[in-house]
Amino acid sequence: MSSVTTGISNLLSSLFEILTGIVRSVFSAVQSVFGLARDLIASIFDLMSGLVGFVLGNIVIIGVLVAVYVGYSAYRQKNQGGGITAGTKRS
Repeated sequence: MSSVTTGISNLLSSLFEILTGIVRSVFSAVQSVFGLARDLIASIFDLMSGLVGFVLGNIVIIGVLVAVYVGYSAYRQKNQGGGITAGTKRS
């Protein structure tokens, strides 16, 4: 009779271990998803920080390039009559 109770005890213990293993796996998966989301958000902030640092580090060159483009567009519009004109519609 002792072996029957030991067998039932071992069976219940095994079922409990299976159940706790499944629950731990689910919690681990949920924790991994939250960790992934946290790392993704941190990576996006790092990317934006790097982009802002790059733009601020090269603001003079970017400003010169914009000024050259605006100057060239104004020159082309003045001398060649082409380009984008606001508010004038020819029929």
